[in-house]
Amino acid sequence: MNVIIADDDQNLLAMLVPHLEHSGHKAELAANGGELLKKIKEKRFDLIISDINMPVFDGVEVYCKARAMHEYAAAPFILWSGLESAKGQALAKADHKLRFLKKPFSLAALHKAIDEITDLPYFGDYGPAGGKPGIKL
Repeated sequence: MNVIIADDDQNLLAMLVPHLEHSGHKAELAANGGELLKKIKEKRFDLIISDINMPVFDGVEVYCKARAMHEYAAAPFILWSGLESAKGQALAKADHKLRFLKKPFSLAALHKAIDEITDLPYFGDYGPAGGKPGIKL
């Protein structure tokens, strides 16, 4: 799975990226929300992960801007933060393809979140508003 991660915590990324790659994923990094948005317009990613507290665009802005793009309207998305848990949890309750993780989190919690939002129905996927599944071609 092609994963893009935006976070300015280099220690977290130094631990997380090799783990994801060892698990069979390809991980690409973005230094901030603006860079993440630029990269997802240039290349298709299967999972978007973003810290909420970041420069340029925060994770909530990134989430909203990505959801406004047709190709990412129902893409699996993970937000995480050590400070903005109420905001992240509220968004996750409203979107079944979004999970929120409070920092610090375990690798098991990350994998559980990834599994939950990438385990799609066989014949399609639900839209961001919970519409009926369609056939993916």
